[in-house]
Amino acid sequence: MAARIRRIVLALGVLFAAPPALAKDVTAEVVRETDLDERLVLACRAYCLGNRAGATLNQVTVVRATASTFRVAGRASLRNQQFVEPQVLFGAAVGGFDLFHYIVTIDAVGTLDGNTCNLRIDRVQVLDDRLNLTDVARREEGKIYAVPNCQRFLAGL
Repeated sequence: MAARIRRIVLALGVLFAAPPALAKDVTAEVVRETDLDERLVLACRAYCLGNRAGATLNQVTVVRATASTFRVAGRASLRNQQFVEPQVLFGAAVGGFDLFHYIVTIDAVGTLDGNTCNLRIDRVQVLDDRLNLTDVARREEGKIYAVPNCQRFLAGL
């Protein structure tokens, strides 16, 4: 367990290694101006479990790597929750509890070319992978996605 926690801490250190002054949190802009959060919801519909399942884009951070490239780190959560509604039996409420409730976290790191606006997915890691998504996530590694007008996320870096 300690080794796993150490690996997670090291991974987070690599993800967010730049000093905070050099990193830019673009989460709100990504949610507002792209369909990434909607694609997460669709993925959750396909893989998440429970009647209160849901997906959240937690954070997207951009850091300048070279004169024209940027490191992009993202984190998303997939909530898996089955809630049993209370039932009234013989005048008493029975139920109203979680049958299960856990979060699967997906961390991704990529390289964005500021000239072409192409984002290459370098690494994807799935934490607490009770849904067996690691293989699905790893298939994203190496893929390139166009980020239209990516300069809007890079201003100030």
